Amino acid sequence: MTFYCKNLDEKIFNKHTDLTVEPDELIIISGYLGPSPVERLKELPFKTTVIAGMYTGGVNPKLYNALKKSTENNPNLTVLFSSIEVHSKIYIWLKNHKPKYVLIGSANFSDNGLLTDFRESLADMDLRDYSNLLDYYEIVKENSTQTPTLTTQHQKKAKQDSFKNTDIINNLDEKNGELSINLPLYASNKKRGKYVPTGSGLNWGLSYGHTAIGDAYIKIPIEVERNYPKFFNECDLDYMKTHKTDRKKIRYSEPVEFIWDDGTVMNISLEGTQDVNGVLYPKQLSSYSSLTRNELGYSAKSILGRYLRKRMGVSINHRITYQDLLDYGRTNVAISKISDGVYSADFSVKK
Repeated sequence: MTFYCKNLDEKIFNKHTDLTVEPDELIIISGYLGPSPVERLKELPFKTTVIAGMYTGGVNPKLYNALKKSTENNPNLTVLFSSIEVHSKIYIWLKNHKPKYVLIGSANFSDNGLLTDFRESLADMDLRDYSNLLDYYEIVKENSTQTPTLTTQHQKKAKQDSFKNTDIINNLDEKNGELSINLPLYASNKKRGKYVPTGSGLNWGLSYGHTAIGDAYIKIPIEVERNYPKFFNECDLDYMKTHKTDRKKIRYSEPVEFIWDDGTVMNISLEGTQDVNGVLYPKQLSSYSSLTRNELGYSAKSILGRYLRKRMGVSINHRITYQDLLDYGRTNVAISKISDGVYSADFSVKK
Protein backbone atom coordinates (compact mmCIF):
# COMPACT_ATOMS: atom_id res chain seq x y z
CA MET A 1 0.00 0.00 0.00
CA THR A 2 1.24 3.48 -0.88
CA PHE A 3 0.26 6.42 1.33
CA TYR A 4 -0.17 9.97 0.04
CA CYS A 5 -0.53 13.20 2.01
CA LYS A 6 0.90 15.79 -0.42
CA ASN A 7 -0.11 17.02 -3.87
CA LEU A 8 -3.36 15.06 -3.76
CA ASP A 9 -4.85 17.05 -6.62
CA GLU A 10 -2.00 15.95 -8.87
CA LYS A 11 -2.66 12.34 -7.92
CA ILE A 12 -6.31 12.65 -8.93
CA PHE A 13 -5.85 14.53 -12.18
CA ASN A 14 -2.67 12.86 -13.43
CA LYS A 15 -2.94 9.28 -12.18
CA HIS A 16 -4.41 8.00 -15.44
CA THR A 17 -1.15 8.83 -17.22
CA ASP A 18 0.83 6.56 -14.85
CA LEU A 19 -1.28 3.43 -15.17
CA THR A 20 -0.14 0.55 -17.35
CA VAL A 21 -3.69 0.23 -18.69
CA GLU A 22 -5.28 3.50 -19.77
CA PRO A 23 -8.63 3.88 -17.95
CA ASP A 24 -11.86 4.81 -19.70
CA GLU A 25 -13.79 5.91 -16.61
CA LEU A 26 -13.29 7.60 -13.24
CA ILE A 27 -15.73 7.27 -10.33
CA ILE A 28 -15.48 9.69 -7.40
CA ILE A 29 -17.40 9.25 -4.16
CA SER A 30 -16.95 12.21 -1.83
CA GLY A 31 -18.73 13.54 1.22
CA TYR A 32 -18.49 17.15 0.07
CA LEU A 33 -17.66 18.80 -3.25
CA GLY A 34 -15.95 21.98 -4.34
CA PRO A 35 -16.83 23.62 -7.67
CA SER A 36 -13.25 24.20 -8.83
CA PRO A 37 -12.05 20.57 -9.04
CA VAL A 38 -15.40 19.48 -10.50
CA GLU A 39 -15.00 22.06 -13.26
CA ARG A 40 -11.43 20.90 -13.80
CA LEU A 41 -12.65 17.38 -14.65
CA LYS A 42 -13.15 18.58 -18.22
CA GLU A 43 -9.37 18.13 -18.58
CA LEU A 44 -9.80 14.35 -18.36
CA PRO A 45 -10.37 12.41 -21.60
CA PHE A 46 -12.88 9.89 -20.27
CA LYS A 47 -16.24 9.48 -18.57
CA THR A 48 -16.40 10.69 -14.96
CA THR A 49 -19.12 10.13 -12.37
CA VAL A 50 -19.06 12.12 -9.14
CA ILE A 51 -21.33 11.24 -6.21
CA ALA A 52 -21.71 13.68 -3.30
CA GLY A 53 -22.74 11.92 -0.12
CA MET A 54 -23.30 14.51 2.61
CA TYR A 55 -26.06 16.71 1.19
CA THR A 56 -29.06 14.70 2.38
CA GLY A 57 -30.44 17.84 4.04
CA GLY A 58 -30.33 19.72 0.74
CA VAL A 59 -27.78 21.36 -1.55
CA ASN A 60 -27.04 25.08 -1.51
CA PRO A 61 -28.56 26.47 -4.75
CA LYS A 62 -25.40 28.35 -5.71
CA LEU A 63 -23.26 25.25 -5.28
CA TYR A 64 -25.78 23.17 -7.22
CA ASN A 65 -25.90 25.69 -10.07
CA ALA A 66 -22.10 25.79 -10.27
CA LEU A 67 -21.92 21.99 -10.42
CA LYS A 68 -24.75 21.88 -12.97
CA LYS A 69 -22.89 24.38 -15.14
CA SER A 70 -19.83 22.11 -15.06
CA THR A 71 -21.90 19.16 -16.26
CA GLU A 72 -23.37 21.26 -19.07
CA ASN A 73 -19.85 22.21 -20.17
CA ASN A 74 -18.53 18.65 -19.92
CA PRO A 75 -20.45 15.87 -21.74
CA ASN A 76 -18.27 13.25 -20.01
CA LEU A 77 -19.35 14.37 -16.53
CA THR A 78 -22.24 13.19 -14.36
CA VAL A 79 -22.77 14.60 -10.85
CA LEU A 80 -25.10 12.74 -8.49
CA PHE A 81 -26.25 13.41 -4.94
CA SER A 82 -26.83 10.56 -2.52
CA SER A 83 -30.08 10.34 -0.56
CA ILE A 84 -28.28 8.34 2.14
CA GLU A 85 -25.41 9.85 4.11
CA VAL A 86 -22.08 8.77 2.65
CA HIS A 87 -18.92 10.17 4.19
CA SER A 88 -16.52 7.99 2.16
CA LYS A 89 -13.83 9.43 -0.09
CA ILE A 90 -13.09 6.94 -2.88
CA TYR A 91 -11.49 7.45 -6.30
CA ILE A 92 -11.81 4.54 -8.78
CA TRP A 93 -10.16 4.35 -12.21
CA LEU A 94 -11.77 1.69 -14.43
CA LYS A 95 -11.26 0.01 -17.77
CA ASN A 96 -14.22 -1.86 -19.28
CA HIS A 97 -16.06 -1.54 -15.95
CA LYS A 98 -13.22 -3.18 -13.98
CA PRO A 99 -11.19 -1.19 -11.41
CA LYS A 100 -7.56 -0.70 -12.39
CA TYR A 101 -6.58 1.58 -9.52
CA VAL A 102 -8.32 2.82 -6.38
CA LEU A 103 -7.52 5.52 -3.83
CA ILE A 104 -9.34 5.74 -0.49
CA GLY A 105 -8.87 8.07 2.44
CA SER A 106 -10.05 11.32 4.00
CA ALA A 107 -9.74 13.83 1.13
CA ASN A 108 -13.00 15.31 -0.16
CA PHE A 109 -13.14 16.28 -3.83
CA SER A 110 -12.73 19.99 -3.12
CA ASP A 111 -9.86 22.45 -3.07
CA ASN A 112 -9.99 22.33 0.71
CA GLY A 113 -9.60 18.55 0.64
CA LEU A 114 -7.00 18.25 -2.10
CA LEU A 115 -4.74 21.29 -1.88
CA THR A 116 -3.70 21.42 1.77
CA ASP A 117 -0.71 19.12 2.21
CA PHE A 118 -0.73 16.87 5.31
CA ARG A 119 -4.28 17.85 6.26
CA GLU A 120 -5.89 14.95 4.36
CA SER A 121 -4.55 11.68 3.00
CA LEU A 122 -5.23 8.96 0.44
CA ALA A 123 -3.88 5.43 0.03
CA ASP A 124 -4.15 2.89 -2.75
CA MET A 125 -6.43 -0.10 -2.24
CA ASP A 126 -5.78 -3.79 -2.81
CA LEU A 127 -7.67 -4.59 -6.01
CA ARG A 128 -8.25 -8.20 -4.96
CA ASP A 129 -11.25 -6.93 -2.99
CA TYR A 130 -12.77 -4.82 -5.75
CA SER A 131 -16.03 -6.82 -5.99
CA ASN A 132 -17.13 -5.53 -2.57
CA LEU A 133 -16.12 -2.03 -3.64
CA LEU A 134 -18.28 -2.18 -6.76
CA ASP A 135 -21.20 -3.53 -4.71
CA TYR A 136 -20.83 -0.54 -2.41
CA TYR A 137 -20.71 1.84 -5.38
CA GLU A 138 -23.86 0.34 -6.88
CA ILE A 139 -25.76 0.77 -3.60
CA VAL A 140 -24.70 4.41 -3.36
CA LYS A 141 -25.50 5.06 -7.02
CA GLU A 142 -28.94 3.45 -6.77
CA ASN A 143 -29.73 5.85 -3.94
CA SER A 144 -28.52 8.94 -5.79
CA THR A 145 -30.12 11.55 -8.03
CA GLN A 146 -29.11 14.35 -10.37
CA THR A 147 -31.89 16.57 -9.00
CA PRO A 148 -31.48 16.83 -5.23
CA THR A 149 -33.51 18.91 -2.82
CA LEU A 150 -32.18 22.46 -2.63
CA THR A 151 -31.88 24.38 0.60
CA THR A 152 -34.24 27.29 1.07
CA GLN A 153 -33.49 30.66 2.57
CA HIS A 154 -35.91 31.47 5.39
CA GLN A 155 -33.84 34.18 6.96
CA LYS A 156 -34.17 36.41 9.95
CA LYS A 157 -31.78 39.04 11.14
CA ALA A 158 -29.62 37.94 14.03
CA LYS A 159 -28.89 40.24 16.93
CA GLN A 160 -26.37 42.96 16.14
CA ASP A 161 -25.84 44.25 19.67
CA SER A 162 -22.27 42.92 19.77
CA PHE A 163 -21.30 44.53 16.47
CA LYS A 164 -19.72 47.96 16.75
CA ASN A 165 -20.14 48.33 12.99
CA THR A 166 -23.89 47.99 12.56
CA ASP A 167 -23.45 47.71 8.78
CA ILE A 168 -22.23 44.12 9.23
CA ILE A 169 -25.70 42.67 8.84
CA ASN A 170 -25.85 38.95 9.40
CA ASN A 171 -28.68 36.58 8.65
CA LEU A 172 -29.24 33.09 9.96
CA ASP A 173 -31.13 30.46 7.99
CA GLU A 174 -33.59 29.05 10.55
CA LYS A 175 -33.74 25.61 8.92
CA ASN A 176 -30.17 25.00 7.82
CA GLY A 177 -28.15 27.25 10.10
CA GLU A 178 -26.49 28.94 7.14
CA LEU A 179 -24.95 32.21 8.22
CA SER A 180 -24.63 35.14 5.83
CA ILE A 181 -22.48 38.14 6.68
CA ASN A 182 -22.24 41.42 4.79
CA LEU A 183 -18.66 42.62 4.40
CA PRO A 184 -18.58 46.40 3.77
CA LEU A 185 -16.56 47.59 0.77
CA TYR A 186 -15.89 50.92 2.48
CA ALA A 187 -14.44 52.37 5.67
CA SER A 188 -16.12 54.83 8.01
CA ASN A 189 -15.30 57.24 10.82
CA LYS A 190 -16.92 60.22 12.52
CA LYS A 191 -14.86 62.76 10.62
CA ARG A 192 -15.27 61.45 7.07
CA GLY A 193 -18.34 59.29 7.33
CA LYS A 194 -18.42 56.43 4.84
CA TYR A 195 -15.69 56.37 2.21
CA VAL A 196 -13.60 54.02 0.07
CA PRO A 197 -9.89 54.34 0.95
CA THR A 198 -7.87 55.74 -1.94
CA GLY A 199 -5.00 53.25 -1.66
CA SER A 200 -6.39 50.11 -0.05
CA GLY A 201 -9.39 47.82 -0.29
CA LEU A 202 -10.95 48.18 -3.74
CA ASN A 203 -8.26 50.74 -4.64
CA TRP A 204 -5.30 48.69 -3.43
CA GLY A 205 -3.79 48.60 -6.92
CA LEU A 206 -3.70 52.41 -7.00
CA SER A 207 -1.49 52.68 -3.91
CA TYR A 208 2.19 53.58 -3.97
CA GLY A 209 3.26 50.22 -2.55
CA HIS A 210 4.33 47.05 -4.33
CA THR A 211 0.99 46.43 -6.00
CA ALA A 212 -0.26 45.97 -9.55
CA ILE A 213 -3.07 47.67 -11.40
CA GLY A 214 -6.45 46.26 -10.40
CA ASP A 215 -5.27 44.65 -7.16
CA ALA A 216 -7.99 44.60 -4.51
CA TYR A 217 -8.96 43.02 -1.22
CA ILE A 218 -11.99 42.96 1.04
CA LYS A 219 -11.37 43.64 4.71
CA ILE A 220 -12.76 41.20 7.28
CA PRO A 221 -14.05 43.27 10.22
CA ILE A 222 -12.70 41.89 13.48
CA GLU A 223 -16.26 41.83 14.85
CA VAL A 224 -17.05 38.98 12.46
CA GLU A 225 -14.39 36.74 13.95
CA ARG A 226 -15.19 37.74 17.51
CA ASN A 227 -18.82 36.76 17.11
CA TYR A 228 -18.51 33.90 14.60
CA PRO A 229 -15.04 32.35 15.01
CA LYS A 230 -15.92 29.36 12.82
CA PHE A 231 -17.00 31.42 9.82
CA PHE A 232 -13.40 31.85 8.64
CA ASN A 233 -10.94 29.32 10.02
CA GLU A 234 -8.19 30.61 12.27
CA CYS A 235 -4.72 31.02 10.78
CA ASP A 236 -2.63 27.86 10.63
CA LEU A 237 0.71 29.01 12.00
CA ASP A 238 2.33 25.71 11.00
CA TYR A 239 1.28 26.14 7.37
CA MET A 240 4.39 28.01 6.28
CA LYS A 241 6.65 25.42 7.93
CA THR A 242 5.38 22.73 5.55
CA HIS A 243 4.75 24.93 2.49
CA LYS A 244 8.02 26.43 1.35
CA THR A 245 7.55 29.33 -1.02
CA ASP A 246 9.61 32.12 -2.51
CA ARG A 247 6.59 34.38 -2.79
CA LYS A 248 6.69 37.50 -0.67
CA LYS A 249 3.06 37.26 0.39
CA ILE A 250 2.58 35.02 3.40
CA ARG A 251 -0.55 32.88 3.58
CA TYR A 252 -1.62 30.72 6.49
CA SER A 253 -3.85 28.33 4.55
CA GLU A 254 -4.71 27.12 1.10
CA PRO A 255 -7.23 29.26 -0.83
CA VAL A 256 -10.96 28.76 -0.45
CA GLU A 257 -13.57 28.66 -3.21
CA PHE A 258 -16.08 31.48 -3.72
CA ILE A 259 -19.19 30.96 -5.86
CA TRP A 260 -20.48 34.39 -6.90
CA ASP A 261 -24.15 35.11 -7.53
CA ASP A 262 -23.56 35.18 -11.31
CA GLY A 263 -22.00 31.71 -11.24
CA THR A 264 -18.36 32.83 -11.34
CA VAL A 265 -16.09 30.56 -9.28
CA MET A 266 -13.02 32.25 -7.80
CA ASN A 267 -10.16 31.10 -5.60
CA ILE A 268 -9.82 33.41 -2.62
CA SER A 269 -6.81 33.74 -0.34
CA LEU A 270 -7.30 34.47 3.37
CA GLU A 271 -4.47 36.86 4.17
CA GLY A 272 -2.91 38.82 6.99
CA THR A 273 -3.65 38.31 10.67
CA GLN A 274 -5.65 39.96 13.43
CA ASP A 275 -5.70 38.89 17.05
CA VAL A 276 -8.99 37.79 18.60
CA ASN A 277 -8.56 36.81 22.24
CA GLY A 278 -5.10 35.43 21.59
CA VAL A 279 -6.09 33.57 18.41
CA LEU A 280 -4.98 34.78 14.99
CA TYR A 281 -7.58 35.06 12.23
CA PRO A 282 -7.27 36.36 8.65
CA LYS A 283 -7.90 40.06 8.18
CA GLN A 284 -8.66 40.29 4.46
CA LEU A 285 -9.83 38.41 1.37
CA SER A 286 -7.96 38.60 -1.91
CA SER A 287 -8.03 36.60 -5.13
CA TYR A 288 -5.54 33.80 -5.71
CA SER A 289 -4.15 31.80 -8.61
CA SER A 290 -1.49 29.12 -8.79
CA LEU A 291 -0.39 30.67 -12.10
CA THR A 292 2.35 33.29 -12.18
CA ARG A 293 1.80 36.86 -13.32
CA ASN A 294 3.49 36.05 -16.64
CA GLU A 295 1.18 33.08 -17.16
CA LEU A 296 -1.96 35.07 -16.29
CA GLY A 297 -0.93 38.27 -18.02
CA TYR A 298 -1.83 40.26 -14.90
CA SER A 299 -1.59 40.10 -11.12
CA ALA A 300 -3.50 37.30 -9.37
CA LYS A 301 -4.53 39.87 -6.76
CA SER A 302 -6.32 41.79 -9.50
CA ILE A 303 -8.71 38.96 -10.38
CA LEU A 304 -11.04 40.11 -7.60
CA GLY A 305 -10.57 43.80 -8.41
CA ARG A 306 -11.13 43.33 -12.14
CA TYR A 307 -14.23 41.26 -11.46
CA LEU A 308 -15.83 43.81 -9.11
CA ARG A 309 -14.90 46.75 -11.35
CA LYS A 310 -16.43 45.04 -14.38
CA ARG A 311 -19.68 44.49 -12.51
CA MET A 312 -19.68 48.10 -11.31
CA GLY A 313 -18.94 49.39 -14.80
CA VAL A 314 -15.79 51.34 -13.87
CA SER A 315 -12.37 51.20 -15.52
CA ILE A 316 -9.30 49.44 -14.17
CA ASN A 317 -7.64 52.82 -13.43
CA HIS A 318 -10.66 54.47 -11.85
CA ARG A 319 -10.32 55.34 -8.16
CA ILE A 320 -13.53 53.93 -6.70
CA THR A 321 -15.49 56.17 -4.32
CA TYR A 322 -18.37 55.53 -1.96
CA GLN A 323 -20.62 57.32 -4.45
CA ASP A 324 -19.62 54.73 -7.07
CA LEU A 325 -20.90 52.00 -4.76
CA LEU A 326 -24.16 53.89 -4.26
CA ASP A 327 -24.51 54.39 -8.01
CA TYR A 328 -23.99 50.66 -8.54
CA GLY A 329 -26.63 49.92 -5.92
CA ARG A 330 -24.64 47.96 -3.35
CA THR A 331 -21.99 48.83 -0.75
CA ASN A 332 -21.17 45.35 0.52
CA VAL A 333 -20.64 41.72 -0.46
CA ALA A 334 -22.76 39.09 1.32
CA ILE A 335 -20.75 35.97 2.16
CA SER A 336 -22.30 32.62 3.17
CA LYS A 337 -20.38 29.54 4.26
CA ILE A 338 -21.62 26.50 2.34
CA SER A 339 -19.08 24.05 3.76
CA ASP A 340 -15.51 24.14 4.99
CA GLY A 341 -13.53 25.88 2.25
CA VAL A 342 -16.56 26.69 0.05
CA TYR A 343 -18.47 29.99 0.26
CA SER A 344 -21.08 31.83 -1.77
CA ALA A 345 -20.70 35.54 -2.46
CA ASP A 346 -23.46 37.95 -3.49
CA PHE A 347 -22.77 41.28 -5.19
CA SER A 348 -26.10 41.48 -7.01
CA VAL A 349 -28.35 44.53 -7.13
CA LYS A 350 -32.10 44.81 -7.42
CA LYS A 351 -33.23 45.80 -10.89
